[in-house]
Amino acid sequence: MIVFPKNKGKGTALLHGIEYAVNNLEFQTLVTLDSDGQHNPSEIQKITACIDQGAQLVIGTRNFEKMPLRSRFANTLISFLLKRLYPKAPLDNQSGFRGISHSLAKKIAKNVTGSRYEMEFRCILLALRDGDLIIQCPIETIYIDQNRSSHFSKIKDSYRILSVLFHHWRKKLI
Repeated sequence: MIVFPKNKGKGTALLHGIEYAVNNLEFQTLVTLDSDGQHNPSEIQKITACIDQGAQLVIGTRNFEKMPLRSRFANTLISFLLKRLYPKAPLDNQSGFRGISHSLAKKIAKNVTGSRYEMEFRCILLALRDGDLIIQCPIETIYIDQNRSSHFSKIKDSYRILSVLFHHWRKKLI
């Protein structure tokens, strides 16, 4: 078990978990899901089945019409911009319910940085850049009391994600 005495951010926790899995475990699929009650663990098999079909990254895609406006706005804006750069980009780029193949997990452990939610976005950018197969898997859309347990800051974290996107966009154009 990996424990941090002080919260270091979701991205740091995910990266440490992915690095640990790559270096210490045998697996075909790594599944991540947020702990804020927004994802139904009974849907894990849907995610792993997509990896079994050849996907390197599976995004559990929520129904945007069932999202609160404050959650939908940033996701829709970033999705719109990302699709201009990568037409095959997933719509729900901020879903924390994901399946990652062993090969992509190794690339993430080696190449991705970030301490907060932008780390997950960098995983999508890595997969898109390398032409990895990304499958969007429809999942239940759950918002419990507007997910007060989530630490996602709509302004700060959206800004971080947009900064990563624009930096990536600029690098791609050069």
